[in-house]
Amino acid sequence: MADITEVIRTRRNTKEFTDKSISRLEIETLLELAIWAPNHRNTEPWRFVVVQKGSDVRDKIGQGMIEFLEETSKTTLNETQREKIIDEVRDHPSLVYVFSLVGENDEITDENYGAVCCAIQNIQLAATSMGLAVSWSTGRLGKIRGLKDILGVTYEAKCAGILTIGYSDLIIEKSRISHQELTDWL
Repeated sequence: MADITEVIRTRRNTKEFTDKSISRLEIETLLELAIWAPNHRNTEPWRFVVVQKGSDVRDKIGQGMIEFLEETSKTTLNETQREKIIDEVRDHPSLVYVFSLVGENDEITDENYGAVCCAIQNIQLAATSMGLAVSWSTGRLGKIRGLKDILGVTYEAKCAGILTIGYSDLIIEKSRISHQELTDWL
């Protein structure tokens, strides 16, 4: 396993993946590490739905994407555009939908969401240490109409993100503003 400081500094939100398959065991390892995130009141508010490559659910997600894009753009996509969307959804490596349980009040709901974001960061860091790449999106794939029905989600929860997990050859260099410029000491 890589040094944690190096893992933190090299973790990236990756959009390009190779065709190399990711195993169920690798996903299970990431999920096992996710659940060790801190969570106030020990609510363990995270829920995961893994949509594997080849799953029929991917076509439903793709269709939902088409409907979402047509609805938000107020245009009708042509057949080529529709096929491209379906193919992109089919070709993604493993998709992991991460949900945050709704609490009994707004405070607990917010605490739950923070904990779920920590769980997602655990997944990203663990994946980086394993040589995997992750894209964390809170965008369109999580906003399609009827998403919970498509995924079989029966509990009250908010989609905190969709993780695309796989292998990538892409190396992205990044920098950050120094913490010294972002910190006030009192």
